[in-house]
Amino acid sequence: MAFGLPSSRRNFLAGLGGFAAAAKLMPGAGLAAEASGAKGPPPSAWTDLGRAVTGGVLRPEDPFFGDLCRPNNLRYGATLPAGIARCASAGDVQACLRWVRAQDMPFAVRSGGHNYAGFSTTPGLLIDLSRLAGVAPLPGRDGQVRVLGGTLNTLAYKQMERLGRAITHGRCDTVGAAGFLLGGGIGFNMRKFGMGCDGLRATELVVADGSLVEADAATDAALHWACRGGGGGNFGINTAFTLETRPVTSVTVFHLTWTENLPAVLRLLLTELASAPEDFGSKVALSLPSRQERQAGVPATVSVLGQLHRSKVSLKEIFQSSWEWIDKSRSQIKEDVPYWVGQDFLTETTFPYYYQEKSSYMKAAHLDDAAIAAMFDWAAAMPATSMPVSVKFFQVGGAIDRVGRTETAYVHRGYDWLFTLEANWWGPTDSAEQVAQVLDWQQRAYDDVNRRTRAAGAFQNFSDPSLADWQSAYYGENLARLAQVKGAVDPTMLFTFAQGIRPARS
Repeated sequence: MAFGLPSSRRNFLAGLGGFAAAAKLMPGAGLAAEASGAKGPPPSAWTDLGRAVTGGVLRPEDPFFGDLCRPNNLRYGATLPAGIARCASAGDVQACLRWVRAQDMPFAVRSGGHNYAGFSTTPGLLIDLSRLAGVAPLPGRDGQVRVLGGTLNTLAYKQMERLGRAITHGRCDTVGAAGFLLGGGIGFNMRKFGMGCDGLRATELVVADGSLVEADAATDAALHWACRGGGGGNFGINTAFTLETRPVTSVTVFHLTWTENLPAVLRLLLTELASAPEDFGSKVALSLPSRQERQAGVPATVSVLGQLHRSKVSLKEIFQSSWEWIDKSRSQIKEDVPYWVGQDFLTETTFPYYYQEKSSYMKAAHLDDAAIAAMFDWAAAMPATSMPVSVKFFQVGGAIDRVGRTETAYVHRGYDWLFTLEANWWGPTDSAEQVAQVLDWQQRAYDDVNRRTRAAGAFQNFSDPSLADWQSAYYGENLARLAQVKGAVDPTMLFTFAQGIRPARS
C-alpha cells in the first residue's frame, strides 16, 4: 500500500537553515569560554594534555571548536568548554582523568551530545568520545558485537546492516550509543527484543581511580547491573560495550495520519494497540502546530509511526477500530521490505534547537475518555512558539516486561506507554516571555495528565532539569542499590552533575 509521505517535526529547523543557522548563534567561542568563569590551567598544562591525548585537544581559538562543542539542545549552547579532548582510545580517557584531577578542572563526557538537560556540557574540559567509534563482530560469540563508546547510531546502523543483524536501537541517527544504552535505550524493537540495555552483555569503562575495568555478569556484576539503566555519567566513562544481536529478515513500516475525530482516534489507539503482538512497535503522536502554522490554518493531527516484524496478524487487524479513519492521502505503508531498508524509512535526522521534554509511564487501562479530553483541552491552551510540539506515546510492554524491575537498573517495567510532553522553541524568534509561558503550560499540563492517568516515573534518557523528585522517578526501588555501586566505584563523586547519583555512605 502506498499512501503519502511522513514528516519529522524536528526537521522543521531545516527550513530555518539547520546547522548553518545554529552555528550563527555562538560566534566568538574563545571570548565566550573566558566569560563562562572557568579557571584555565596554564598553557603548559594544555600542552601536556595535548601530548597525552592521541586524538588531539582543541582550544576555543581552533577551527571547528564551535561545531564540536555545540549540544543538540541549544538551550545549553552558551556553556562552552575551555578545551575539547578528542579521545581515540581508552588510554586517552585515562589521561584526561589524570589531568582533570591534577588541574582540579570540571569536566563532562560526550558521545552524541543529545543529553536533554545539557549534562554533557561544561565550562571545563569536554571529554569527546566521537573518535572512539566502531562496531565489530566478536568471533565465536554467537552474534555478539563490540561497540566502542563514541559510536553514533548512524555508524552502528551501517555496520549492523553489513552483518545482517539488529539490536534495540533508536531512530535518531546522531544519538550516541553510550548514552542510549546506559539509560535504557528505547526503539521500535524493544517490545520484541527488550530494552537496549537488556542486550548489554559486558561493558568496558574507566572508573574514578583511573583504572580500566571490564564489567559483566561474572566480573564486577554490580557495576554491570548499574550500567544497564543507571544512566550515563554516574559510574565512569564507558569506552566499549558488548551487545547481543539478533538476525533480521523483513518488516512492514508505516506512518499513518488521522485528521478527524482526533480524541476518539487517540483513545482507540492507546487502548487497542496495547494488545498488539510483540512483533509490533509504534510511537503515537498528537502534533500541535507552531504559531506560524496556526496562523496559516494548519490543524492538529494524530499519527502513528512504527514497524511490524513478520507476523500472523495484519496491520488492519492490529489497528482495529481506527483503521477506517486513516487519512490515506497523508499516510504511507511499505510492506515486507528488508529490515534496514525499513529503518531508512523510520530514521530521523535532527538539527540543534531549543527544548525541554517531560516524561512518565502509563497503563492503557487508565487512559479513559476524561483523560483524553483533558489532553486535548491542554493542547488547545498551548501558547504556541515558532516550533511545533508533539504529545508522544512510545509503546512499551512485551519483551520489556519479561525482565524484572530489579534485574537491571532500568526499573520501568509493566507499562503500556512511555508518555512525553514537549516544549520547543527557537531562540532568535521566541521571546523570554513566550518561552516562560510555554514552560509553565508544559508543567501544568504534565501534572494534570499524570494525575488523571495515574502515571508514574520518568525516563532517565529524557532527562528533565525541572523534575523535582528525579531520584525516585528515574530509578524507583533501584536507587538504593545504585547508590551502593556509586559508593564502591566513585565515593568522592569525581563523576557528578545536577542529577547525578550520590554515593551511599558506609
